[in-house]
Amino acid sequence: MTIAAHRRHDLSDRVWELLEPRLPGREGAWGGKARDNRQFINAVFWILRTGAPWRDLPSDYGDWKNTHRRFCRWRDRGVWEGLLEALITEPDFEWLMIDASHIKVHAHAAGARGGNQDIGRNKRGLNTKIHLAVDAHGMPVRVLVTSGSIADCTQAGKLIEGMDAGHLLADKGYDSDAIVEQARGQGMQAQIPPRKNRKAQRQYDKDLYRLRHLVENAFLHLKRWRGVATRYAKNAASFLAAVHIRCLALWMEIL
Repeated sequence: MTIAAHRRHDLSDRVWELLEPRLPGREGAWGGKARDNRQFINAVFWILRTGAPWRDLPSDYGDWKNTHRRFCRWRDRGVWEGLLEALITEPDFEWLMIDASHIKVHAHAAGARGGNQDIGRNKRGLNTKIHLAVDAHGMPVRVLVTSGSIADCTQAGKLIEGMDAGHLLADKGYDSDAIVEQARGQGMQAQIPPRKNRKAQRQYDKDLYRLRHLVENAFLHLKRWRGVATRYAKNAASFLAAVHIRCLALWMEIL
């Protein structure tokens, strides 16, 4: 049987067997049983992978309004983030790496009720920022979304909170006494290059620091999905959910 071109990236049986037992509406779970969980997940992945408007969802994935409404329900209930946490299995915390990346905001994402949500402006236009923590293999373990004008270092505390790693790797934008002290308090050695204006230059492991490219590689993988590379969602929570889903796909080896 010929598979339609737009369905060539649908979930494989192997991936579905990994994901299905963790979904709401499954057989034996509290509440009603959902008959179309697999179709729904495929629909959401298609939207985020292509960056298409919800109205352009191919009809064989189901009604776009119902799909979008269900996506929002799962977002508000924390289902997407919970799925990601459930699938982060055996992360390698020999070292922890953090960084941030600007995301261009499409004009359609502006104008949310009550004002723009986590959207900043610079000389390149509207932008949002993704703050990311990855393990020693470059796999995402925590993600935050802020306005693009928010300094990277202000989110470091939240990114590493509760993490138990051997080393913390970050660029000099994270060089602050507060971050270094928090890392030490959590048992991590901070491998962060000191700023030039520091009176007392702090030593760091330059060889280990070179591995920080893994977090930059993680951003490249995240942005392979157009719905993450550009923000189309007016609601900041929806964009954060999109990033959670992309990270979820990476853990399920859906590149």
